Amino acid sequence: MMALMSTAVAEEGASEAVFSVEELAARIRPSLVVIESTGRTGASRGEGSGFAIADDLIATARHVIGDGRRVSVRLPDGRSLDVRSVYAQTPHLDLAVLKTAPHGLPVLPLCETQAAAGRSVIAAGHPHGLHFTVVDGIVSGHREIDGVPMIQLSMAIEPGNSGGPVMDHTGQVIGIVTLKSAVTSRIGFAIPSRHLKDLLESPNPVSMDRWVTIGRINPLQWEILGGGRWTQRAGRILSEAAGSGFGGRTLCITRDIPDRPVEIVVDVRLEDERGAAGLVIHSDGGDRHYGFYPSAGRLRFTRFDGPDVRSWTILHDAPHPAWRSGDWNTLHVRIDEQTISCFVNGQAVFETSDTALPPGRPGLASFRGTRAQFRRFRVGRSVVPDVPDDTVRQQVNAILNDIDLQRQPVEHRVIADLSRLPNDPVRILHIQAADMERQADGLRRLADQVHAARIRHLLLKELTAGDGVQGSDVLLKSALLVARLDNPDVRVEDYVDLVGRMVDDIRSDLPPNATERRRLAAVDHWLFEKNGFRGSRQQYHARSNSYLNEVIDDREGLPITLSVLYLELTRRLNLNTQGIGLPGHFIVRFEPTEADQPAEWIDVFDRARRLTDADIEKRLRQQGWEPEPRFMEPQQPRQIIVRMLRNLLRTAEDERDDRQVLKYLEVLVRLEEDDAELRAKRLEIRARTGRAAAALEDVRWFLEHRPPGVRLEALRRLQQQLEQQASTP
Repeated sequence: MMALMSTAVAEEGASEAVFSVEELAARIRPSLVVIESTGRTGASRGEGSGFAIADDLIATARHVIGDGRRVSVRLPDGRSLDVRSVYAQTPHLDLAVLKTAPHGLPVLPLCETQAAAGRSVIAAGHPHGLHFTVVDGIVSGHREIDGVPMIQLSMAIEPGNSGGPVMDHTGQVIGIVTLKSAVTSRIGFAIPSRHLKDLLESPNPVSMDRWVTIGRINPLQWEILGGGRWTQRAGRILSEAAGSGFGGRTLCITRDIPDRPVEIVVDVRLEDERGAAGLVIHSDGGDRHYGFYPSAGRLRFTRFDGPDVRSWTILHDAPHPAWRSGDWNTLHVRIDEQTISCFVNGQAVFETSDTALPPGRPGLASFRGTRAQFRRFRVGRSVVPDVPDDTVRQQVNAILNDIDLQRQPVEHRVIADLSRLPNDPVRILHIQAADMERQADGLRRLADQVHAARIRHLLLKELTAGDGVQGSDVLLKSALLVARLDNPDVRVEDYVDLVGRMVDDIRSDLPPNATERRRLAAVDHWLFEKNGFRGSRQQYHARSNSYLNEVIDDREGLPITLSVLYLELTRRLNLNTQGIGLPGHFIVRFEPTEADQPAEWIDVFDRARRLTDADIEKRLRQQGWEPEPRFMEPQQPRQIIVRMLRNLLRTAEDERDDRQVLKYLEVLVRLEEDDAELRAKRLEIRARTGRAAAALEDVRWFLEHRPPGVRLEALRRLQQQLEQQASTP
């Protein structure tokens, strides 16, 4: 504890350097975390703040973590840490210290003395979800509220600031934000940090599995193996985090070993069909058990003989037509003296006489951090799965065939007829509704894929036909096709006509013999003064900024989309402008044809501000590049379109939107066929999303071209796996 306190508390008598607000903000930022706790239903209660006071301790306000709730910590780089225990807490002072795995964040020093009134301070936190917000103010006094000593702050304190540090200009934490005034938004309160020091000297640790009471798995019925996060609510069991076992394996098994013959049944639904979660049987309470579970859309039966993949044996792995993707599915295992039989939704899947594992405990399993829900877990000598009867299904369909479901309300007679059917017709209706929704989703996905293929063809045709052709609309039309890739309602011809009308409006204010610079100035005035076009700074990464039609409509965009519009307007006014793709920023170069007139560098994003060579060199060096002639070379339409698509690709990757990522990659690989990095990305996502035959195309390309860095043996193993998947019906 003494070592801890030496790092968390400022040394008494240390020299007091004075820091600016900017310097203090830079000190706080890498130590500030987001703390989130769940409510009774499991939904988020909102976000609070916290900060590092030791390599594995986070300080916050007690009310941020709630009572008996699951708590998580999100680090400044976006990583999440599970909380291992509530290391110390006091409701009276509204303070709490959370123990996590070592996080590596810089520790903020705590001040032991009382901050004098009038002292300048700053507070940092996440008010209303606005991450890392800093406000400055002063200590306006000291108050006792409900018997608790408080620092009164003259500054704006809002929900989300709670638990954040209040730091003076010597860089010491003088308090922890706890509440705002109910009278005015300009007054807040903090608990003096000396009370945090007292709390750390006598901690009262409570492990998280004991702290959490809402949704806690009943320990009399279940045992958790391999960590993870298992909760129980409203008749369902949820697996929500990876376990500590190899591949993120985590088990939730019963306390009893049933006698044979026995049947084990559960309904399971996966949040992501690429995951894996289902039934386990014959668990020895350690690493040995059988598992029957969906995995990436296939049903798998595996014998686990140890802690890692080298000791696992896959006995069955194949898709099954009875599996309903995205819906509840019933897994059923029947065990007798000689065989183990597996079923899904009432249909046989697999039977084995493998007896390598002795009888053991049944239960549930999750792999790779799959979020899954389980319901109606049953164990017995004869368990009848709750699977709809075919006869009842036919009766339901006979009634539905006579009515128009699009007409509402449905006649009372129909409802009465359905309600009298046996074996839960309600579930049959839900299953059929889910089947229809999946079919509709499949048709919508097919429509999206056909649309994307058509746009790829049009874009490639436009760029190929326009290569080297002066005075064409190739760049404008291609940029609009990029927008149409995501927005089918975009009419390219309408916006080409609109750009023409823009040029007519600009030309109407020009004399017939206007010089080049006069024409260029007219474009600047029309865009930025008359019509308010601007660079998007508040929502820079919004996809709309990459769609040229929306940039024209909203008059706001990225450097590259604003530059494309600028290039098209100036080209139509017979001005020699070129796009220049600096790293991280796109600009325009104007080359006058008039004698003795210098060229101009134009930052369209910044209202057509003119840049000097020194400005460009400075920007390059800030980006980590040395000025080189290649950065000043004009970009051709194909290069500009590729750059626009790469911007959209990065946004989709950040959002982890696999469908959008693949859509952009399909276009980019067509435009940049020799780019091994793009093709490797496409190979990875094609394989991950179950497109084995398409992924094989990329594998064969790599085997044929063998670009530097390719591991041929790994590639051939992947080829074998994909060929096996592609050949499985």
